[in-house]
Amino acid sequence: MAYKPSARQNSDELNMELDIRPVMNLMVVLIPLLLQGAEWVKLGAIEINAPPTKSVGNNPAEQQDKKEEEMKIGLKLAITSAGITIANAQALLPSDSGEGPTVPVLDDGTYDYALLKTKLIEVKKLIAGKGYKDENRAVITAGNKVEYQDLVSVIDNIQTYEEDGTEKVLFPEINFGSVIQ
Repeated sequence: MAYKPSARQNSDELNMELDIRPVMNLMVVLIPLLLQGAEWVKLGAIEINAPPTKSVGNNPAEQQDKKEEEMKIGLKLAITSAGITIANAQALLPSDSGEGPTVPVLDDGTYDYALLKTKLIEVKKLIAGKGYKDENRAVITAGNKVEYQDLVSVIDNIQTYEEDGTEKVLFPEINFGSVIQ
């Protein structure tokens, strides 16, 4: 038995062009929006510098001359549960009481970031303009029990300071050291 062909199949084909304007409008709006969002992500990151590499030379006299040429302060901050100790290779900055960390923890167990910033501003003013190669660098070491937020707060507080209404550089180049226990 033969079937009757459908009447719908005999309809005329429509010649219609694809309209891509709505898609193009969407891209024109989305691309700047995504680029702007990428910039905000960049502002939220903390930039950390890798420690400088040491080159090994064959001539010991050459190495000694390089050491004499390069004046380094070697500022180090050690964060422990007792407080924050400020030191360099030659000396340790003592606390006001003479014993313990340079910036002891407060009575409630939190770190005194205002005192830390004050002490580092004093150090910065002492070394500014004296030709130290690493006058903007600080090495941070932390004990095992130091919380991550405390470490980030220390980094935030040692990068810049405000003086006379202007923001000045304190120690923006941050390196991490290791604690041997």
